[in-house]
Amino acid sequence: MSNKGFEDRSDSFYHVKSDTISDSLMIEREKWMEEERKYLDSACLSETQKAEEDIKKNKLVFFHYFGLVEEYKGNTEMNELLKKYNIGVDSALTYCTVPPHLQNCYAQIMRKEIDRKFGATFIDSLRTTAEIQYIQKNPDKIYRFEECDWVSRYPGDTSYEEFSKSYERDFWKGVGYPDDFEYRKDKDLYSSMGATFVLYKTGKISDLKIDITFQNKKNYKYSSYFISQLKEFIQKTKWVPAKSSGITVNSEMRITLFFK
Repeated sequence: MSNKGFEDRSDSFYHVKSDTISDSLMIEREKWMEEERKYLDSACLSETQKAEEDIKKNKLVFFHYFGLVEEYKGNTEMNELLKKYNIGVDSALTYCTVPPHLQNCYAQIMRKEIDRKFGATFIDSLRTTAEIQYIQKNPDKIYRFEECDWVSRYPGDTSYEEFSKSYERDFWKGVGYPDDFEYRKDKDLYSSMGATFVLYKTGKISDLKIDITFQNKKNYKYSSYFISQLKEFIQKTKWVPAKSSGITVNSEMRITLFFK
C-alpha cells in the first residue's frame, strides 16, 4: 500500500537520515572497539606478569589450543611425555576476532620459555612421539580423511589431485553406457554415483555403500547395472591404504563418479 506522507518526502531526506544512522553506528562501533582494545591490553599485561612470576618459580605450562587451529589425536600421550619434564598442561581457545598478539598471552610467554629452555624443536618432537604412541595404542581405529597425512588412494597415484581423476578415468574405460541412456544436456545438472567404504591397512574392504542420483529419471532403470559395475571395480582394485604419522592405518574412503 502506498503512503502519501512518505511519497511527498524527497530522496535527499532519506539519504541524510541513512547517513546519520550510519555515522552513529560507526561512532558506537569505534567506541566499543576502543573499550575492547583497552580490556585486551589490560588482560594481556596481567597474564604476562603472571607468566613471568610463575617462570621465576620454575613453573612451566604447555597449552593445547582449540578452535581455529590444527587439533591432535595424541593429547593424552603428549601430557604424559610433558610430565617427565615437569611441565604442566592446560588448554586455551583461539578466536578469529581477537588479534593474535593479545589473546592467550600467558600461554604465549610460557611457550617461549619452554622453547628457550628445551630448544625450538622440543615440542614438535614430543608431539610426533605422542601421535605415534596414540596410533600404536589404537591399532583397530578407523581414521577419518582429515586425520591422515597420506590419504587412501588409487594405485599408482602420487598425489590427492591425481586420485580425484584417475579412478574415474579407469572406471569408465571398462564400463559402457546402455544404448538408450539419456545423456546430460548443457543446462542439466550433473548426475553422479558415490561410494563409501572402509579400507583396512591390510587392503581389505568392508562396509561398502553406493548411492546414485540421476537428474533424468528415465535413467534410474540402469541403477542396478551401474551399481554392480562400481562394486566390482572397487572390490577388484588394490587400493593403497592411508597413513597417519607415517604409520599405515585403517581409514574411511569416499569416491564420486559423474555421468555424461
